[in-house]
Amino acid sequence: MPAEGPIAKKRVFIGIPLDQRCQRCINQLLRPLKNSGRGIRWVPEINRHMTLAFLGDKPAAEIENLLNGFDEAYRHAASFQFGLSTLARFPNARGRIIALLDEPSKPLGELYRLTLGLLQAGHVKFDRRAFRPHVTLARIRKTGQLDTAFAQQTNVRLDIDRLRFYQSTLTESGPVYTPLKEVWLK
Repeated sequence: MPAEGPIAKKRVFIGIPLDQRCQRCINQLLRPLKNSGRGIRWVPEINRHMTLAFLGDKPAAEIENLLNGFDEAYRHAASFQFGLSTLARFPNARGRIIALLDEPSKPLGELYRLTLGLLQAGHVKFDRRAFRPHVTLARIRKTGQLDTAFAQQTNVRLDIDRLRFYQSTLTESGPVYTPLKEVWLK
């Protein structure tokens, strides 16, 4: 039975949802790849996003504090386009994730900086690995079953016009992401 009350924790992260045009491009890109191996678990379209900060399990009070500062943290941030130029295994050529990725742009780096500011102001501990922008498309169950590197150039454009604060609930059939708050960029 899950814990309830003030000590209950929720698994949360801050991410960028994918716009419809970007989703259509990804679906078209993946169509010929979907039958490339039974050892691949494809991420459902509804779960695709780009994570800015994974926070893990946090108490309700910490989450409430972050939600209260969410709009203010990004109030001056402008919307922009970001290119996802490579379909590849992640975090390296033998990784268990198939992702769309690219190097951070100046506007995306600014969003990440604002996110760090929000978390630092809230005294929140979080995963501080280097920010490597990517959209996870699939997970490879056993790396030895799949030799394909998936290193191919793409031209997928993502309109970054909003951010979401998500709750991630782990289930037997995979994670369920519930937006707790959304902020639109200028």
